Amino acid sequence: MIDLSSVTYEQKVLLYLKEFQNLKEKKERSEKFTQKGVAENVGLSRTHASRVLKRLTEKGLVEEEKSAVKGHKKKLKTYFLERKGIEKAETIYSELSEINVKVIDEDLERNLPLSDIEGETGTEIDLFTALSLLESSNNKTIDLRKQRPFDPVKLTESLPEVEELYGREEEIRKIKNWMNSETPILAVLGRRGHGATSISSKFIQEVDQGHILWVDLKRVTGEEVKNKISKFLEKVEIETDDLLEGLLNQKAILVFDDYYEVEDEIVGFLSDLLGKIDRSSPLKIMITGRKGTPVYERFYQQSDIEKGLVKELHLSPLDEENAQKILGKDLEKDALERIMMFTKGSPLLLKLLKEGKEERLCELTPWEEEQISLLMYLKTQTRDG
Repeated sequence: MIDLSSVTYEQKVLLYLKEFQNLKEKKERSEKFTQKGVAENVGLSRTHASRVLKRLTEKGLVEEEKSAVKGHKKKLKTYFLERKGIEKAETIYSELSEINVKVIDEDLERNLPLSDIEGETGTEIDLFTALSLLESSNNKTIDLRKQRPFDPVKLTESLPEVEELYGREEEIRKIKNWMNSETPILAVLGRRGHGATSISSKFIQEVDQGHILWVDLKRVTGEEVKNKISKFLEKVEIETDDLLEGLLNQKAILVFDDYYEVEDEIVGFLSDLLGKIDRSSPLKIMITGRKGTPVYERFYQQSDIEKGLVKELHLSPLDEENAQKILGKDLEKDALERIMMFTKGSPLLLKLLKEGKEERLCELTPWEEEQISLLMYLKTQTRDG
């Protein structure tokens, strides 16, 4: 009789391949039948999987053949059970099926045979999956509460809506690359009106992984920031008195928007967070800020960038082509050049110019009324007259 604590990798591979034996006759096979597929699903390194499969093949339990595999141009080695392997796998399955284990489902605890878990609990936990779950809990308990579908928490009340984003495809690509890297913190930096908030907002609107917290730092206190984080952790169902520790192990994206002229307490909080986070943390932090942020406000140093803890993304002005797209007109060359000279490719100023918001332009720039009137005239000078 097999004991749960003594199930070997050879037995696990036989059970794994047993699940897909009926797909053997397909002309194009899935990657799950390759050495890579076996390794990833059974929990082995590629080298270890290679040795296990070789032993099973030598024993006449597994058949190896080169096959067309979906997504690969060249044929790859694939593995299926021989008749002898099928009989062996069925014996292992039969013996394991009778073993009772503790299963926790919501507030109910009960003992169930391994083979009955799927049917009794309405989950998709077959015997092979149950073995993996037991292994992670020292062969004692299967806690179904931990197997619920991931339901991300999104606290983004202050997230600005962005409909169109011109000329920032490269920046969005770099943010996506950062998300897939081990660097935990990204600082998106640009001059006022260059779109650091819009780019980050557009990315967050489209991201579909992890919890999300968007914190607008404009005119807020350090205490208010901590309260927002505390509320976020409550929603994620994390009970802790230490906000930093509560955040570090979360699969989440935290965005701190408009990091400029903030309170010392906020600088200190982010410095403390940087001091505790490392490249193995699932937590990702985005900061939007302005180029030229005073040194005393910076919570990270050049050494943090060199260590791979922080990455900076510097935003450039828009070019003439994308400025034309914002203005929505095919302007005469001279008119466009003069508009670019004034706005310096600022997406915000170009948008305000398009919408004719003279008062707002007057508030944000040193331009005189005559200069704003000139710009309003220049935006009407199209090539077609």
